Amino acid sequence: MAEFDVEYDLVVVGGGASGKSAALIAARAGKNVVVIEKMPETGGLSVFAEGTAAFESSVQKELGTPRLSKYHFPTKQEGLDKIMGYSHQRANYEVARAFVENSAETIDIYRDLGVVYKTCDIAAEDDPNELWTFHLPEGLGAHCQEVLLDAIQKLDVDIFTETPAKELIIEDGRVVGVVAESEGAPLRIGGKAVILATGGMGSSPDRIFKYSWFAPAAYNMNVLTPLQNVGDGLDLALSAGADPNTITTCPLLAAGGRDMTMDSQVGGAGVNPGVWINKTGHRFAAESVAENLGDIGTYYGKQPGGIVWSILSQADVDRLVSEGSEIAIGEFVVYHKPMTGLLPELEAHLESGLVKKADTFEELAEQMGVPTDAFVETMAAYNEACERGVDEAYFKKPQYLRALVEPPFYGIPLATGTMGSAGGIKVNGDMQVITSDGDAIPGLYAVGLDATGLYGDSYNMEIPGCANGFAHTSGRIAARHAIANM
Repeated sequence: MAEFDVEYDLVVVGGGASGKSAALIAARAGKNVVVIEKMPETGGLSVFAEGTAAFESSVQKELGTPRLSKYHFPTKQEGLDKIMGYSHQRANYEVARAFVENSAETIDIYRDLGVVYKTCDIAAEDDPNELWTFHLPEGLGAHCQEVLLDAIQKLDVDIFTETPAKELIIEDGRVVGVVAESEGAPLRIGGKAVILATGGMGSSPDRIFKYSWFAPAAYNMNVLTPLQNVGDGLDLALSAGADPNTITTCPLLAAGGRDMTMDSQVGGAGVNPGVWINKTGHRFAAESVAENLGDIGTYYGKQPGGIVWSILSQADVDRLVSEGSEIAIGEFVVYHKPMTGLLPELEAHLESGLVKKADTFEELAEQMGVPTDAFVETMAAYNEACERGVDEAYFKKPQYLRALVEPPFYGIPLATGTMGSAGGIKVNGDMQVITSDGDAIPGLYAVGLDATGLYGDSYNMEIPGCANGFAHTSGRIAARHAIANM
């Protein structure tokens, strides 16, 4: 028999949205629960989330119709069809259905805890393919995580911070606990079940390179995830016999200014559908793909070294300041809202040398370090296309064709950014970790960004709030199954 320093009914590894959601359900059922978190405080990636995806929720039913009346709030069937279709059927139907069927409960739980939802919306005003699933709470994800933390503390859930999990304790093929590290010493924690909720591997370029299509630009991306999310859950699951043949992760890709935050107005200006070039000095896409933020990240990630520059004229800058962005980046860069902070932020980046500025394309090419002849030819061809009103090279939408003729010209460095990674650990619809033979490992679950099954190779931006919604939902599903089998 295994010996423990302390024992619980449920051990949750990770204190983000999925982990705390699991803890809430188990504690409400009268179970003795511990959350172990390797950082000084809980929170995880969901602290940075804006909204939560849910289908047929109480908020949607109360609103009746979306803000733009030509659309409708999606049914569960439409949500499931979108997940399966967007992934080209690579998503796990069992996992996807479990999410869709149980997602609305997240909204009700938070409302009962005092969270107020402003609306249910979309993330990108300019993307006609989005489903209206983006439940936006007052205070966004940070407030929700504060509320959830308070709720589990009131239920006497033990929370051990700065206590990373190091290995699983397995007895007769069943996971019965965790060896953690506490103040430099091993701490053996027993449990009738263990839920892995460590947040995926989004901050590990090596693992993104190894387990996803996104390479080699993984080593030159903006990391927007908590630095602790490096694949701890995957290592633990593999040690218990998780399927080693299906370790794929879907990077949650976005795009923005290189070494800039998601809410940077300079970065937002750069990802607007102006002129994008790679390190060869050539265009590589119809910049109107900016209408879908996920598509931008994919396009940038395919470029040599992941290096991209956005070229703006002074007229572009002035238009963005007065009229606002032509795309939306969630709540960070709002569609058609004047970018009043663009000029001072631009000056700061010019002073630091991050953004380049010149009166001629030749000078700008030299500053950006791209081939001068190729860049000058690219800009000349683009300006000619704008005069004709037809982009024969990439078929960019005509409404975005504007010649760059008014100096100074700006070069804004852009990059794919990863907001996290989804997957790595194969699970079933109850969030049990699965072996290569398809058998569930008794006592072991994976949830949130640790779990594989909701995506193909690309994050589904057409269900805004999908990752955050799945985190909460999968945590509850795992906890309920674990409780039923204790």
